[in-house]
Amino acid sequence: MRGRPALVVATTVVLGLLLGAAISVGAFYVARYGPSGGNWSFRGNGAIAVYTAVPAVLAAGWTALAVHARGGASWLWRGVGAGAVGLVIAFLAAALLPLAGELADMLGSPIAFICLLAWMLVAPVAATRVRIAAGGGVESVGLHVAAGVIWFAAALVGLIATAIVLPAGS
Repeated sequence: MRGRPALVVATTVVLGLLLGAAISVGAFYVARYGPSGGNWSFRGNGAIAVYTAVPAVLAAGWTALAVHARGGASWLWRGVGAGAVGLVIAFLAAALLPLAGELADMLGSPIAFICLLAWMLVAPVAATRVRIAAGGGVESVGLHVAAGVIWFAAALVGLIATAIVLPAGS
């Protein structure tokens, strides 16, 4: 994507829309068929736990864009890695109630969500501080900042448009 602003923006829009839509589809299936047991359930309103993937997706895109802007050849894998770390935090938060009980969920979930939101901001900033293998020259910072805003908007549009067509809990 080096040297092609239109390709950077197009890739940002397409991947943002797809990942936002994937979160809504995941919420739909979890609301209908998700696990439950005892006094907890991910079905119905419990499917809101799926939406904790949004900060992970934002961290992934913003990290990839930060590395790409610096000319890093590993922008895709660093973005995927940042998203994976965010998803692990989200899964840990979701697993607290079924695996450790109500008290662990009440104590641990707020901490996990704060960590998830912090990761969404820390991952791209850290990506600008880590030494990277050069893949080309440094790209336009303005283009990548705009792409970061587009990433946020595209992910939300994909999430909301899919939720309108396929609402969770329907």
